[in-house]
This record gives sequence, C-alpha cells and structure tokens, in this order.
Amino acid sequence: MNQKTIVSGHKNPDIDSIMAAYALAELKQLQGEKSVEAICPGLMPGKATWLFNEFKVKPPRRKNDVYLRVRDIMNTDYASIFGSKTVLDAVSMLRKIDKTTIPVIEKDGTFLGILSPVNLISELLNIGSNSNSSLTGRSVVSSIKKIASTLKAEFLSGGIESELKMYDIFVAAMSLEFFDKHLQAAASHDPVVIVGDRPEIHLRVLKNNVKLLIITGNCPVEDSVIELAKVKKVTVLRTKYDSATVIRRIKFSTPVRNITLRSDAIVLSPNDMVHDIKYKVMSATTAQCPVCDSDGKLVGIVAKANLTAPAPMKMILVDHNELSQTIPGAEELPIVEVVDHHRIGMRPTVEPIRYTCDVVGSTCTIVANMFKNAAITPSKSTAGLLLSGIVTDTLLFQSPTTTELDNSTAKWLEKLAGVKADKLMSKLAEIDSPLATMSAHNAIISDRKDYNENGWSFSISQLEETNLSIVYKHKEKLLAELQRRIVADKLDFFGLIITDAVRGNSILLYAGNKQILSSLHFKKKDNDILLMPGVLSRKKQFLPLILSIISEMPK
Repeated sequence: MNQKTIVSGHKNPDIDSIMAAYALAELKQLQGEKSVEAICPGLMPGKATWLFNEFKVKPPRRKNDVYLRVRDIMNTDYASIFGSKTVLDAVSMLRKIDKTTIPVIEKDGTFLGILSPVNLISELLNIGSNSNSSLTGRSVVSSIKKIASTLKAEFLSGGIESELKMYDIFVAAMSLEFFDKHLQAAASHDPVVIVGDRPEIHLRVLKNNVKLLIITGNCPVEDSVIELAKVKKVTVLRTKYDSATVIRRIKFSTPVRNITLRSDAIVLSPNDMVHDIKYKVMSATTAQCPVCDSDGKLVGIVAKANLTAPAPMKMILVDHNELSQTIPGAEELPIVEVVDHHRIGMRPTVEPIRYTCDVVGSTCTIVANMFKNAAITPSKSTAGLLLSGIVTDTLLFQSPTTTELDNSTAKWLEKLAGVKADKLMSKLAEIDSPLATMSAHNAIISDRKDYNENGWSFSISQLEETNLSIVYKHKEKLLAELQRRIVADKLDFFGLIITDAVRGNSILLYAGNKQILSSLHFKKKDNDILLMPGVLSRKKQFLPLILSIISEMPK
C-alpha cells in the first residue's frame, strides 16, 4: 500500500510552522516522495495568507483534524451487480469472485442491498413463509427475455419482451382434461406452461389464455402449432434442458432487485470516523460493509481486513513534537519524522524515526539547511517563505533564541528570494493588528500551545503587536475569553503573551491559578497583567520560567 505522508506544524499554527511544513513537503517531493502533502492544521493567520499571495504560491490545504475516515480505508475497486441482473447472474458472479457477499446496485449506482448465498437460498426456498413464489412454488417474477436467457432458449414465435411480470409455472405432465381444469383453477398470474413432445398439449395451451409456452429437451414442434402461436401472439421458447431442469432454472431468471436482500448490513458514510465504526464493523454478521454517499450511491466497500491493515497515512511533525500540540487525530497515525527546535516531550515511538532537532530560532532555518544538505536549491518562492518563517520566529533576529545559523541561513535565502529580511518584516508589520481584526477567541488560539507538567495543565499563546497600547483597549474581552477557555478545557492557568518585536517588550495577560501568577517576578500593571521588558521568546524565556516554578510546586 502506498501510504500518504502528511506534513503538519502545530495546531493554531504560526508563520514558522506553516512555511516549514510547506517547504519540507516540497523537499520530500523533489527527492522522489510523491505522496507527501503539507497541511495547515486549523485557521491560517492573515499574515501567512498574505505571504502565500505575495510569493504567488498556493497555500496548503486547511484541515481541522487527521482522524482516519472511512473514505481513507475503503476499497473502491470492488465487485457489484446490477439489480436488473438475474439471480443466475448473481450466483455466477459469486462463484467467480469467490466472495460470500456482493452489493446490489442500480445502474446509476444507487445501493439496493447485500446479496449472500444464505439469503439467496432462503429466498429461493422461501424459508419461513407460505408464499407460492419459492423455489418449490409456482410463482416467479421475471420477463420473457430473462427466462429465455436463463434457459438458453431459442424463439420459435413471439418477440423479446423485457417487461417484468408475475408468472405462474405449470408442467404439462397429466391428462388433457385434468391439465385444462388445473390450469384454469390454479393460475392467478400469467401462466407459463412447460411441456415436452406432446403436440396435443401444445394445441390445448394455445386455446387457453397462455402467453408463454416452453418446449423442453429440444423436442420438435409442428409447423401448425408455430403458425397458430403467431396468430394467438403466444411466445414459444425451445430449450435443450429437460422439464425438471427448466423448473429449477426458471426461478433463477428473477431479477436480483426482486428478491429479499440482506437488511442487516451496516451502511457506512465516507465521512464516518474509523474509530467510531470500528467495533460495529468488526462485530457485523456480514464480511463487508457498503459505503454510500449522501445520495445513497455506493462508493466503496469496507472489509474487516481494512480495519486491521496499516494506516493509509503517516505523519511528519514540524515545529513541535508533543501530542498535546499536534493536530487532532495524529495520535491514531504513525509518526515517522520530526523536524523541530523545541524541547523533546513526545511519547516513545514503536519504531525508530528520523528526528531532526537543533538549537536555532526557527524551524525554517532547519528545513532550509535540509535543502542545502540534499544539494537541492529551493525555488524563489519557497526561499521567500522560508525567510518569512525565520524573520517572524526570531523577531527579525532580535529574539534571544536567534543563532548565527539563523542569520547565515537568512542571508542565503535573501539572495534566492530576491528580498531583504528587514523589508519583508516591514511589510508584515503593515498588515492589520491581530487584536484589531480578530475576535478574542481567535486571537487567543491563533498561536496557542498546550502543556502538561507535574500535574499542571496550562496553555500559553503569543501574539505580535507593533503598538502594545492596543492591549488595554481589548483586555477585558481577552481576559474573559482566557477564563472561558480555562473552564472549557479544564486548565489550571492560561497566559497570553503580546510582544512588540520592534521595542523588544512583552505584556502578559494571565488567568487562572494565582499561586503561579504570584511567583512570576514581573511588574504588575494590573491584577492580571504583567509587564515583561526584554522578553521576546515564549520558548526560551517564558516557558522555562513557568516550568521551573511548577517543578517545585506539585499540584
């Protein structure tokens, strides 16, 4: 199976994670890995959208989760049979494909039901019913065309009629007088008479209200009978099979849609999550479950083996490694690679994976050097996107996380992209303030990271603003939203860092446990607002401070 590889930054993505994922996917593709796709895990920041437009590149597809869905695992190459086909066709197909069930559909793809040998035998024998339409009864739903095909019969008179009717089957194996009375008394539908070499029966049948006469054993038929049949508009078929065989086979001329199909099949939707349907599919009585779209048309089949097969997708994590920060559903997929510049907090993996981590200010620095190491030059557009990730994550090289490798890599990318880092940062600064354009909810989650340490559950978000005075205009709704998120997500505390990269300062809006707040030795501007001069990095300056506090303060 050709697994698809998804490259994703952390949820609530920033420019560095989005651009690093995009560029890494491009590098993989250039190295021959065609089934690689970068995604944007959630809402794309406005500045990132602007950058993709600026460098004339289609942005990654947005996804809110990577949970496996039925469409990801279903078989689209499957056998099915049209409801208009005969039961004999169905039996032949079941033998050919060597399956215990087969889906029945209309010619437009509409799903009708599941056919299996068990329900086929039950239908033909009509087990548990007193109906006369069983294999041992006389009634059958069919058409002259289907009957002729099933019996491999030739037409001696009459035409090929496709209209379905309910027929009553009679075998002329009795005296003329008794047969005549029996025919008139027992026929409640159009009668069909099966007879061999008995000219007197042939003529008697033509004098009654019979529209179909079947001659068995390739017996001869007198010309006068044929001529009379044409006058009476009676169809006469002749087949090589004997009467006993004809009686058995004629039941198999019924269209599949006219028999009772299995009603206990579990019908799935392509959008169903695999973890929601796994148990009921594995415990189903049918070997395979049909998948139908919203119009009721069959689009795939899920067999039990599909649920135990390797996942059809695998993940590469970029700019993070902790499952609490990754896109929902990643826990169900194998993680095969990590490219990151943060602390290592991921769970153990079952198999060895490729792990690229460095102490640099931006993940884009790492990805750009992966291009260098592979002797592949990124395109002008990709170089511009990588440069954008570096200048935003290092705050134009002012963040204490900035390294010499960030600086040298940025200079290399400037030449390839044809744009200067400071010019790019200036253009990004001209884009509207996030606090002025976003709702409080979106502002808080736009670059949120979640942590679980020493029994404490908390989140830290970070925004960039060129003028920190705007914070006080929006502080009430921001603090209210922080408090709502604490309750909704069962957190102990939530901090929102708002950074002015130009002046090198930050403000912290804090909600939650006051013991943690009192341990932060920054000047209080208000009860829930701290001034943090010189603090630019969540990763290198603020998070280590929080971790050192809670390490000595078990919850």
